[in-house]
Formats: sequence, structure tokens, C-alpha cells
Amino acid sequence: MAITKSGETPFQAYARLISVLGDQLISDKWVGVIELVKNSYDADAEKVIVRFLNFDNPSASAKPTIEIEDDGHGMNIDTILDVWMKPATPNKLNRKKAGDKRFTEKGRVMQGDKGVGRFAVYKLGDVVEVYSKTKSTDEVKLSLNFHEYADDEFRESDHKDKFLHEILNKWEVNDSPQRIRNNKDQGTIIRISDVRNDWKYDDLDKLAKAFFRMMPPTLPGVQISRDFSVDLFWESKQYQGNFLTFEKMSELAPFYFEGTIDSNYNLEATYKRNKNEVPISFNLLEDEESALEFDIRKLKLFKERFLQFDESGKELTGVRQPETGGFMFFFYGFDLKNPAEGLKKVEKDFLKETSVYLYRDNVRVYPYGEIGDDWLMLSKYRAEDKAGSYFSYNDLIGFVFITQGENPKLRDAADREGLMNINGAKDDFVALIQAALKVMKDRVDIDKKKEELKKQKAIKSLSKSYEETYDILQKKLLEYDDADLIDRSKKFFSATNNLIQKVREDLKITQELAGTGMAVEKATHDTMSLLKRLKVNTEDFVNRFDKGKIQSKELRDFLVELQENLEFLYQELQVLQPLFRVARKVTKDVSVRNVSDRVIKYFRKELEGKIKVNIDSHEDIIVKTNTGLILQVVLNLMDNSIYWLEQLSDKDKQISIQFDKTDNSVIFADSGPGMPDDIEDLIFTEFYTKKSEGRGLGLYIVKELLDRIDAEISLITNPKLKILKGANFIIKFKKEEK
Repeated sequence: MAITKSGETPFQAYARLISVLGDQLISDKWVGVIELVKNSYDADAEKVIVRFLNFDNPSASAKPTIEIEDDGHGMNIDTILDVWMKPATPNKLNRKKAGDKRFTEKGRVMQGDKGVGRFAVYKLGDVVEVYSKTKSTDEVKLSLNFHEYADDEFRESDHKDKFLHEILNKWEVNDSPQRIRNNKDQGTIIRISDVRNDWKYDDLDKLAKAFFRMMPPTLPGVQISRDFSVDLFWESKQYQGNFLTFEKMSELAPFYFEGTIDSNYNLEATYKRNKNEVPISFNLLEDEESALEFDIRKLKLFKERFLQFDESGKELTGVRQPETGGFMFFFYGFDLKNPAEGLKKVEKDFLKETSVYLYRDNVRVYPYGEIGDDWLMLSKYRAEDKAGSYFSYNDLIGFVFITQGENPKLRDAADREGLMNINGAKDDFVALIQAALKVMKDRVDIDKKKEELKKQKAIKSLSKSYEETYDILQKKLLEYDDADLIDRSKKFFSATNNLIQKVREDLKITQELAGTGMAVEKATHDTMSLLKRLKVNTEDFVNRFDKGKIQSKELRDFLVELQENLEFLYQELQVLQPLFRVARKVTKDVSVRNVSDRVIKYFRKELEGKIKVNIDSHEDIIVKTNTGLILQVVLNLMDNSIYWLEQLSDKDKQISIQFDKTDNSVIFADSGPGMPDDIEDLIFTEFYTKKSEGRGLGLYIVKELLDRIDAEISLITNPKLKILKGANFIIKFKKEEK
């Protein structure tokens, strides 16, 4: 097959390409203005003035006009023709790649690098005049009429599309400045008329806030130059925005978290609650025990993104480096649902319209932080998972700082809306931020639980207060010789005591049922799995028997297997039997060691070949109670230890049960991640849990059950008294009087 023709040809861009760059890549009118102001920042301007003229009383001779003026270094005619008028110019990109040249004369890191931000003018209006002057050159005027490029919405039927090179834009150089008359004798003015959007005075509030948030607030340890400002004018009157500042709101935040994450997953942070500071330092991937102090499941999900496996997907082969570099963060947490926070309406409204902002070289990256932009996927996770496991944007203000030098792959998308996801760099970056927020959320939840615990202590003290008040009232009534009053008082006291007794009995039953239900849930899961397997095997055996294909040996093997499975089911139900209320009424001498042996058999499937259990073979503790109570205590402790040991990759996993007959105590310990000392008071409260799917009832029920027989349980925090490195609980039983 022969080639009949060949040649070479360049792209020929139609003039309407400008509308694609300006109108379709810039999302809204506010971003259009912001993009032009960011160009002023790159030009080392110290002052930018944005004017909205002739909007109140427009006329043919006074059309609505947007004017953006800066005192930056300006442009000469060569820059206008060779840079400004050439879309996608690599001018800034080349300077960034040249190392030190990416900095302006004032030491600012240039923000733009795609050469399209200037076409935001098209988003704002169709007729544009650009005046620019450097300190050493004459003023240049450039005139653009975008009606000639594309009027897609109102095009006539005989409209002829032109190529870019067919449209000539007028320019001139004036030896005496027409517009640039500031004390620096330099700068740029962009005048935009035939405005494409409606602007109202109230719109300036959003624009003022955007400029205010363009630069980060004052933050600890962050050096930010304050040599750039933007003033807004509506007609001839300067707009004075009246809104809260980040600095003011940060003072009201009850929770604060600041720190860094580097490219090796090292987290170095400080958590503050009021005047209390907690230093946090660990590797998110390698320091397994420290990480397990936090929400294990969420950090595990984060870890899975960076772990590498073999082709089978089973064997871990290593950890990959993130596609992003290090960064710094500052997070302020609130609790809008807590009336004790005492926030005013204006402060709550401020929280609802702010979230987590991203700054690159101290200049904001849009649209992160805008209302409705779920760039950290917090709303997504709150909807798909437990909402309480994540911050709400309404409860969080944050500032994340990156640099172009350390994060070259976190570049602006072409549409100026967020970051490109080069090799998954943005996804890695977001995952690292989510990990930091997860650590903070865990600390916040602990502090909230502590506050609840203080309230619970106050409520429990009401019982004593009630008894004291009861005695005082009773003694006072006995001073009166009023038979009717005394008779009515007796009935009132009797009814009150009966009600309290009923509430206590109901609570006792509820606690027992909750604990029994948790044990039954595990037993039924195991038995149902076994019964399902038995059903399938039996059906297969019957089918083969009907066809005469069963040999005597196969029959015996089947019956032996059936016998073993029935024994397993019997043992499972035997463990549950003492938990039922009828069995609980029987009080006798109970061997804690025998109960422990029974629980070990109950969990044999989870333990065999995975976790070694060491139980004191000589000592024992005998307690006067019912078997179900001790059984439920040991069941819950064993279940807790197994769960946390399963989260570790260590091969040497242990559980140890030791008895001290002299002290009448039992120590139940494991080699898991252990418990942070600062949550010691929380672990025995109802609904507090660090398990991903936990209910927060296990240890609470254990404590309540032991309270009934005057026994005590506590967490051993002294390392010298621990028998294993993980969680160590000691139970002290009341000594029977002889």
C-alpha cells in the first residue's frame, strides 16, 4: 500500500479558544477577579485596588466597569507582546525550574505557571484595556475586544469564525502616562467593560472575604510577610468589610492541633485542650503500638494506601514513598452541639462558611475551604461510616501549608480549581491530612468523654445527697405531732423507696441482658457456621447413601465427625447456660481458675496457633457468688485482649492470667498495644470504646458486675507491676471473714 500524499501542518487555533480559556476554565466571577489579583501578587505589588464603577447608575457614556489597579513592577512593550499576548507562555514555569529565579525581587514564590490566568478577564467582560508601566519604561496601552473572538451565545447566522492570528489587537506606547500615576511610578491597570455578570454591592462581601483569606492568618511559628493588601471600592466609596477574623475565632476554639507530617510518614504534633498540652510523635506506618492508641480501623485504612503486596495480594513486600512531600498543619476544633461552648450566632455562622484552607508558599489555593467543597471527603465519610468518627466541617477550621519546592507534584489544575492528581499525589496528600485529623479527633473524643465522666460523677453523687436529704426530712417530720402528716409521709417514703429499688433492679437486669447478648452473639455466630456446614455435609451423605455409594468406614468417619461437632455445640451452650437469669440466682463457691479454663476453651478457635495463653497452674481464687457473674467478667476481658492482639502483626502474642491467693486478686494481662494512661478513668464508662465496631459496654459491665460483690477492677499503670507489656487489669475480691 503506497502513500499518495504526505506533509506537515501546525495547529491553527480558532479565536474562540480564548472563550474556552477564560470563560469555561474559570468557574465564576469571583475566581475571575481573584486570578487577576494573584497576578498582581506575582508582580510584587504591595497595594491592589479593585473598583466597581458605574454600576448604580449606568448609561451609554458611563458603562459598568471593573478596574483592577496595582503598584507592581509593571510590563514594558516587550513583555506585553512576547509574554502577555502569548497564551500558555512558559515564562513563569521556566523561571520556577531555574531554582532561585522562581522567587520575585521581594522574595515571593510565583504562584502561576500555566500562562492562562490572565484570560480571567474574559470571564468578567468583553472589552478590556490594559495599562502598564515599569519604573524605567513608558506606559503601554493594550486594547482587546473579545466580541471579535467569539460571541457563541448571541452569534448571528452569518457569523464567520476567525483564527487567532486573524484578529489584531491594538497597542500603543505613551511617553507621558495616561493612567499610571502612583508614587512608585509603576504598575498595571486592567479596565473591563461590557461586563458579562451582574454585580451588586452585596457581592463585595464575598469578594472581601476571599481577599482577606487569600493570605493566611497569624499562626504560631509561621513567618508571613504582610506587604500585600487589596482594597475594594464601590463607585467612589471604599468597602469596609465587617466580619470576624480567623485570629478571633481561633481564640474561641476549645481544641487545637498543630504539627507536621514529613515524606517518611513521621507525625510530630502538639494537641492542646485549654491549658493542657499533649506532645504526639510517631511514624504513621511503622510505629504500630503508638498508632494503636488512636482509631485503629481508620489509621489502618490510611495505611493500606501505602503498603505494597506481591502479585497474589497477600504477602507484604514493603512500603512505598508518598507522591507528596512534607507539610505543616494547624487545626482548630469546636463543638457546636455543646451549649457550654457559648458561641454567638455570628460566630456559628462564621464556622459554617469556613473549613480547611490550603496555602502554597503562603498564598491560598482555591477552592479549598469554600462552602460545599469536600476536598478532604469528611462529609463523604460521615455519610458512609459513623458520623461521630469524623469532624464535621462546621466543627473545624484548618490551615495546611505546602511549598512548591517540597511538593512539585501538587500543581494547580488547568481550570484553577484545586490540584492536579499527578501520579496520585493529591490522593496521597489528602490521605496524610486525614490521618492527622483522625489522630486529633481521637484526642478530642477522649477529652469529651472526660467531661462526660465529670458529669457522671456529679450525678452519681446525687445518690448520697438523696440519702442525706431523706434522713434530714425524716428527722424533721418526727418532731411534729401530726398523725395525718406522719401517715402521709410514711406512704411517700415507702413509694419513693420502692421506685428507687425498682429502677436499680431494672438497671441490673439491663446490664445482665446486655452482657449475655454479647456472649450469645459470638456463640450463635460460631454455632450457625458449624450447623450450616453440618447441613451441607449431611445432605451430601444422604444423597450418596441413597445411591448405595457409602462404605462402612465412611459411615463411621461421618458419625465420629458428627459426634465431635455435637460436642462442640454442647460446650458452646454449656458456657452460655450460667449467664441466664435462672442460673444467676444460685450462689455458691466459684473457682475463678475453672471459669478461666472454660473461657479459654470457648475461644479456642481464636486462640489456637495464634495467641499463647499462660494461666497460673497452682493458685486459684474462690469467690462466693454465681458462676455467670465471674464467667461474664472473664469472657469480656478475654474478648478485649483477643481483639487488640489481632490488630498487631507481632507473632509473639500472649495472654496471661495470674492468681494471688494472699491478696485475693487476679491479674489479667496481654501483650497488645495497651491503654494510654490518660484514659484510665474512661475505659470503665458506658459507651466508651476504641474498637472500630465496639459498643463500649464490655468493661463497663465488668465493673458493674464486680461492684455487686464488692470487688474492684483497675488498670495497672505502673510498668514495674505489669506482667505483660499491653493492658494489665487487676481484680481484687473481698476477703471472706472466717
